[in-house]
Amino acid sequence: MLSFGLLDPTGRIDIPADSITAAAFGTHALSVPCATAVADSTGLHALERANAEFIDEQARYLLEDMPIGAIKAGTVVCPEAAGVIASAAADYSDAPLVLQLGPQEDPDTNSDHEYEGADVEPCVGAVLELLVPQTTVAVIPAAAMGRWLNDEVLNNYNPTDGAAALLTLGATWALVTSHEQRPGSLVNLLLGPEGETIALPCQPAPPRVQDMSSLTAMAIACQLANGLDVVDAVKSACAYAEQAALYAFQAGMGRKLARRIGPLTT
Repeated sequence: MLSFGLLDPTGRIDIPADSITAAAFGTHALSVPCATAVADSTGLHALERANAEFIDEQARYLLEDMPIGAIKAGTVVCPEAAGVIASAAADYSDAPLVLQLGPQEDPDTNSDHEYEGADVEPCVGAVLELLVPQTTVAVIPAAAMGRWLNDEVLNNYNPTDGAAALLTLGATWALVTSHEQRPGSLVNLLLGPEGETIALPCQPAPPRVQDMSSLTAMAIACQLANGLDVVDAVKSACAYAEQAALYAFQAGMGRKLARRIGPLTT
């Protein structure tokens, strides 16, 4: 497993949290940090981006040294990083790419990716243009999808078919987490290349628990690396995410953190 993303010192998202998820699924995570965060459990406050040459060099050393079963792209904070990840994914296209989309922050935190060092708008454009067309499974929270549609990041789509936009842009599969299928009924909605629409019932996350989409994306990548097909990998990952949320723990003053290894780990 190769994980690109943010080096988050709280262990909440991306690196090193992805390594714990990988261990839960019996896989080994290799990591390429694209940026280093200044963070606590209340959110991300600042970051320092890695330059493109560093990201590319580290990724190439790993890819040329060890076989990679899947690639997970997490938080991407600049267009240059998106370009490097896209190039690596193209050169190692046998490894499925799982892409986490949308801001990692919750609407009531103090950052929502508006922190120093992030080129938000051009970065989103680069991710959609360079990474989505190579993606096996794109994962996005329903709340982030709604914001993208409202802000016209995804043009000419409405909230009822927003996930289809990701397929139109080139993703093979798209997973929208915590999608409200009808009032009071949440599902993880998976759309596929042959018109598949699979609604996996899910429970609302307990109060004050972190967003689970990054964890879900990594779990999908791990199960693809383990040889599962996409549908089974998504089902397993969603069940794991629900359990991790259920057993979340209060580490600091902010949101509860997912318990990635626990008594009910899938």
